[in-house]
Amino acid sequence: MQHNLAIFASGTGSNAKKIAEYFKHNPNINVSLIVSNRADAPVLEMARANGIPTLVIDRQFFTTQKIF
Repeated sequence: MQHNLAIFASGTGSNAKKIAEYFKHNPNINVSLIVSNRADAPVLEMARANGIPTLVIDRQFFTTQKIF
């Protein structure tokens, strides 16, 4: 059974890159998403270069949306 892993990052992505490299050849764990709150975060380019999908979440979304 393969598990998907999402990494949350907002900077250069040095830790995210190390995590992705660590699990790259692991058949049980797939880094399937990099999430950031900054559209200009260098971590997003690192993710794209490694074929990892990305998602940018705007902080204002959480302050303007009614969850309940």
